[in-house]
Amino acid sequence: MPSPFDPATIRRIWVRSPNWLGDFVMATASFRRLRNAFPDAHITVGMRPFLRDLLRGSDWFDEVVDTPSFRSPAALWRQVREMRARRFDLAVVLPNSPATGLVPFLARVPWRLGYRQGRPGLMNLGRKADVRRRWFQKRQGPRRWPTPMPMYYRDLLDELGIPAGPDGGIHPELFVTDEAEQWVDEHLEKLGIAPGTPILLLVVGANFGASKLWMPDRFSAIGKRLQEERGMRALVLVGPKEIELGEQIAAGGDAIAMTDPVLRLDRLAALVKRGALIITGDTGPRHLGVAFDRSVVCLMGPNDPNYTDYCMDRQILIRKELECSPCQRKICPLGHHECMKQITVDEVAVAAGELLERYA
Repeated sequence: MPSPFDPATIRRIWVRSPNWLGDFVMATASFRRLRNAFPDAHITVGMRPFLRDLLRGSDWFDEVVDTPSFRSPAALWRQVREMRARRFDLAVVLPNSPATGLVPFLARVPWRLGYRQGRPGLMNLGRKADVRRRWFQKRQGPRRWPTPMPMYYRDLLDELGIPAGPDGGIHPELFVTDEAEQWVDEHLEKLGIAPGTPILLLVVGANFGASKLWMPDRFSAIGKRLQEERGMRALVLVGPKEIELGEQIAAGGDAIAMTDPVLRLDRLAALVKRGALIITGDTGPRHLGVAFDRSVVCLMGPNDPNYTDYCMDRQILIRKELECSPCQRKICPLGHHECMKQITVDEVAVAAGELLERYA
């Protein structure tokens, strides 16, 4: 193994991408940074299959490998063998799990960059995050001191000694293909939405768990109100497990549920780029909005806002300071869900109006 690390010796790179939509989008500035720093290297990304559509139009990677969760030792060793055969010089592991660090370690990748907490010995490049509580301590809030994820990834890549780029390496970057834009045009026309109509996107965002969900009747109410007062057309965005909930919200607010079909991620990105305003919890589509510099009203409940405190110029964050928040739990451990119940339709309408007037 060469010592110290020399970027000039790197020819083949493995990048393990984050697994969640929002984290993936927040990592795109780091993908761009790696490609710019290693323009001639062969870069392979390992990622969850459902995220593949977000790579359409990008040139960050030469190869894409699906990395589903391995549920057996045989599946683990299959990934190890495949990685070993590719003879990578450097592995950049963005998730923090021991499993994602174990694969390049067992595959004998010479340089392995990642955060080291919870996986001693697996990473030989990287750093430790500042920890606020140990695994054995009572669970209250996040385990590490929250850092906005784009900065978290940026700080990790700083260990390689490569340029950060003119924006400091934090603004997300996504692309929209002509095919996706054409599909959105045709679908909106099929829905009876005239060109030039300002689009309001309501993001249900219940996949993480019930704790992040704003009350469905309030989603309906804000959609109906902004359509009547601002001449917008409200579309309710859902994931595959949220169809019934999305249709319920749409029916209550004279909106359209985007459930037939549920949007592929490249088409979702094209629609978000088209939108005039997004009202959402702390969801993946929120970060699509940031990537395209759209206006976003974010309703923050159980999550710590410091994880996503970046590129806030066109965002208004509504959050209630409660003793129990942020708990980072999927279901309210106290059963009252006050962090979301205390967010009213009126204050969301005020925030929406402010953004619409500022960026009309």
